[in-house]
Amino acid sequence: MGAMFVAAFALAGCSSPAPTVITAAPATGEALVGNGYDLTLPEGWSEQSDESLLGLEDVPGFDVMAFDKTDLDGFADNLNVIASSAGGMTPDQAESRAVDEFEGAGVNVTIRDRIMVAETESVHLSARGSSNGADYQIEQFLIPVADWNTFVVTFSFSPTVSESDRNNLSESVLATWIWA
Repeated sequence: MGAMFVAAFALAGCSSPAPTVITAAPATGEALVGNGYDLTLPEGWSEQSDESLLGLEDVPGFDVMAFDKTDLDGFADNLNVIASSAGGMTPDQAESRAVDEFEGAGVNVTIRDRIMVAETESVHLSARGSSNGADYQIEQFLIPVADWNTFVVTFSFSPTVSESDRNNLSESVLATWIWA
């Protein structure tokens, strides 16, 4: 019986793939200072201080927001970072909680391969959303910092942006993430 448990445990431990390493070239635009981290935006993007534009003014932990000022397709691609009030979590806890929140809101979510952000195993989720008649695609990354915070980094894109372009832009920003 003990040998079967060890074999099953060993197999279960091998089933989890290693997180993806970011290969995108780092973004080279405006530098932003967040609460405990710094990041760099893509060229043409700039920080936005009016969180009411995304309805984030009442969101606890709201930290930074930026928009693509050069976007001409009617939906300004954007990102926001929120320090989750849930505090530090493991990647498994962050993933489970985020999926529950998306599904609880009636949004279909896809769990993507985890990614390494500043040497931190981070969760990657994709979903489609709609607000005020505008459809958009979300690429969301949860960067858990044990015993501190979980940073929720959400990129929102118009539905015409390909998955490859969404991944490349998101990863270019995440490649610049450093702990301050």
